[in-house]
Amino acid sequence: MLNLPSDDLAALSLRLWGSFLGRCARRFLSMEGIDRCIVLSSQCFTALIPLLILVSTLAPAGAEDIVSRTLITKFGLEGSAAAAVEQLFTTPEGATSSLSVFSAFLVVISGVSFTRRIQKMYRAAWDEPAAGVRSNLFAALGLLALLTEILVLYGVRSLVRHLPWDWLWMLPISATAGLVLWTSIPYLLLNRRVHWRRLLFGGAVSAVGTSVFGVATTIYMPPMVTKYTNEFGMFGITIALIGWLLAACGVLVASAAVGAEFDASRESWVVALKTRYALFDPAGDVPTVDPQAAASGLNSSDLLILFRVLVNWLILAAAVWAATAIVPGISVPGGFLTLLVVSLLLGLVNAVLGPLLHLVALPLTLLTLGTFALVVNGVLLAVTAGLTDQLDADGLGSCILGALVISVVTTVLELVLRPVVQVGKGPRTR
Repeated sequence: MLNLPSDDLAALSLRLWGSFLGRCARRFLSMEGIDRCIVLSSQCFTALIPLLILVSTLAPAGAEDIVSRTLITKFGLEGSAAAAVEQLFTTPEGATSSLSVFSAFLVVISGVSFTRRIQKMYRAAWDEPAAGVRSNLFAALGLLALLTEILVLYGVRSLVRHLPWDWLWMLPISATAGLVLWTSIPYLLLNRRVHWRRLLFGGAVSAVGTSVFGVATTIYMPPMVTKYTNEFGMFGITIALIGWLLAACGVLVASAAVGAEFDASRESWVVALKTRYALFDPAGDVPTVDPQAAASGLNSSDLLILFRVLVNWLILAAAVWAATAIVPGISVPGGFLTLLVVSLLLGLVNAVLGPLLHLVALPLTLLTLGTFALVVNGVLLAVTAGLTDQLDADGLGSCILGALVISVVTTVLELVLRPVVQVGKGPRTR
């Protein structure tokens, strides 16, 4: 595994914190990104449900199930989960006249409130002050633009689906639509104080992030909705939707932080991109490189170290997967991301408790010619299983066997990948 002296690790942490990614993380924290994700997702939920009810109520005859069919198709639901969604959005007969006016009013109020929350998020990211009454006007314009662009995109996608190789057409259309959407919306919500060229990079990051999130949705949402529906009934759909909206808002808030930090950065590669693609206000000064910013951040040796850390993390995740496949009593319910989380937690437990337990068990380890070290590793695996519900272990025996498999697989993979990990290894640049 990768071992670094404490002073090198501290210096690497400082350089990482001062790099572009570190500054993006600092901006995300300074704008209270986590709180804004929670507020945005909850506000979006209160605006989304009335909108879906209104659409179901005002749908033409024969299309009353348009909302439920769309959700079932988007999330790939079937069985009890699909039935629960259909039941949730079924409109009672005679409800059209009584609900349409009230729901329309509620949708408008909730929508404007939601766009105002997005407006505050962008203002916090770009350090822009409020504009008084004009902010409300631009929030309403932002809501109108958001709904219009979403409807246009939905119509274009409906037409493209009838073409051959529709998925090939869908990629550039979705990318272009996402870029236009997430450049024009902050442009309006920031009261047009920030030139749209400066918003292009953040719009591109948002477009890529939402596209990747859309692909991940089709993979992780079906089992999640099915699980929550089986456990909580129709309330499980609400839980799944809230979690989905929270993740989506996290993508938007993080993208806003990255876009704002890119605009403020004066590193050489940032200035080169701004100059090449004119990502700056034409009425302002041409961006120049700040020598202090260019000298800070990560160097090539730091990137190599981070690459080696990533490889070691993936090796440990592969070893944990091998243990779940070989040892009957060890299981990790979930996909690849769950394996990454469990392996990260196992690595932290080994780093914190491992040295202490191995020191205490040193006499027994010597007496057993190193065999007792497997027991210690099994205890560490059992501690990890006790800290998370994502790792199931039947007992200490299974943990010991699992730890043995993890040790063997980790050693083999490190030997195989050592030439790759050590590529470019040399004297570190100070």
